[in-house]
Amino acid sequence: MRLFGRWKRAAVGAAAALALATGCGKKAAASPDQRYKEAEQKQVKEFSESFLGAYDTSREKLASDKVASGEGTMTITVSDGAKQTLQALSGGTDFSWLTKLGMQMKAKVGKTALEENVALSLNEKPLGTMNLFMSDEAVYLQIPELAEKYMKIPASALGGTESFASALEQYKKMPEGKQLDKVITGYSKLITDEAKNVQESKEDVTVGNHTVNATKLEATFEGEQLTELQKKIVAAASDDQDLAAVVKGFVGDDGYAQFKDEVDKAKSNPTEIQGKLISTIWLGEGDKIVAREIRIENPNSNENYVFSMKAPNKGNEFASEVSFSEDGKELFNVSGSGSNDGKKMSGVFTFTQNGEQVGVLTLDELDLAAMKKGELTAKGKFKLAGGSSTSVMDLSAFSFGFDVAETEKSTKMTVTVNKDDNEFVTVALDSTRSEGGEEPTAPAEDASVDVSNNTEAENFVKGANWNGFLGQLRQTDIPSNYLDLMENSLKSAGYMQ
Repeated sequence: MRLFGRWKRAAVGAAAALALATGCGKKAAASPDQRYKEAEQKQVKEFSESFLGAYDTSREKLASDKVASGEGTMTITVSDGAKQTLQALSGGTDFSWLTKLGMQMKAKVGKTALEENVALSLNEKPLGTMNLFMSDEAVYLQIPELAEKYMKIPASALGGTESFASALEQYKKMPEGKQLDKVITGYSKLITDEAKNVQESKEDVTVGNHTVNATKLEATFEGEQLTELQKKIVAAASDDQDLAAVVKGFVGDDGYAQFKDEVDKAKSNPTEIQGKLISTIWLGEGDKIVAREIRIENPNSNENYVFSMKAPNKGNEFASEVSFSEDGKELFNVSGSGSNDGKKMSGVFTFTQNGEQVGVLTLDELDLAAMKKGELTAKGKFKLAGGSSTSVMDLSAFSFGFDVAETEKSTKMTVTVNKDDNEFVTVALDSTRSEGGEEPTAPAEDASVDVSNNTEAENFVKGANWNGFLGQLRQTDIPSNYLDLMENSLKSAGYMQ
């Protein structure tokens, strides 16, 4: 088969993602082969260490037996300019009454159920509330302004097959970081150890105004060699209990059974790989990888791919470029420059697709130290370019500002959509999280109505307090003609007198 055959871009994308993640980083070894292997394996180890710390933090939270609680507010503020745009796009509908949508939320997640309370508002005037409870047995929804009783939908009526409790239990089965590290480093070493006859030369790496002296190491994997490597990987995976534990931890026993079946098929019926893969890295000071290229060449076909990444640094200052090409045509490119002291990063990055610029990211701050702890602190702006525009709207006038501060116990986030540097729509979220407390409990049986029963559902709707609910809505800024239309529809259906 052709190299990567049916996987095509997906396989290349996965390789590219790994290459990008492992980054751009031993003293010179006795041979180019050994130097190449050590540099690659060192980068995989560094990537594994940086990623798995945050992974373990998240896994421990998800696997906790403690009840998780949270509360917060979200607001959406709409500017006059946004209202005018909405009016134009909707054929003249008046949105002058819409200024701010609000949501207050409380939630609790236990081992077998969750509950959530939501209060909605329009221009700081109450619209209504919703109370939700969900378990393996049923979903309950209450709108107190309409009725005291909950609407109940049994799980059997929803057609779901996966238990809520089993879904939560699966988090506990997620593999620990050290298990992942063993698998990642083991299989990456299996691959890099196949590098032979690595070619070494001197070649500078340049991005923009940044140039570093580098040593180029080029490893070529021919089709026959890749075929044998494939057999080695399949043979190792077939009896690898560490890999089995990792796969089961993510997708369960059934998922592993499917995975094992595919491995066994590949083992009993290996395919011959044609073409070749050329993996090139450039080593800077201290044999740190400052650039890499993965080239896939298929014989007698047009499916040839090149992934390239460059990141020459000068002290804390860096420039970078990532690109992916197919058959000589560049499909995407991300290039930029900035500052990175190992703790915080900032910079400006340009995104291009099919040769046309689609946007520019200005990253004012990204806290790298926080990311290692599973937290996120970031601030910046993404401005769209002409390549993002559609026949309906010139999107190059828009930009998206973001300011995020997420810790173990809280999240504060503001996202602002700007048009021509003026605020268009702003979304703000402020929430806190905690552990402990009692398990969520379902409403009493006599406090609910089974609306999966058509008769019960119709009686529930007919008995709802539509007069009171509409009366509350008429105290808000919703135009009366909208509410009149709603009232007439309810009366026509026989749900309201």
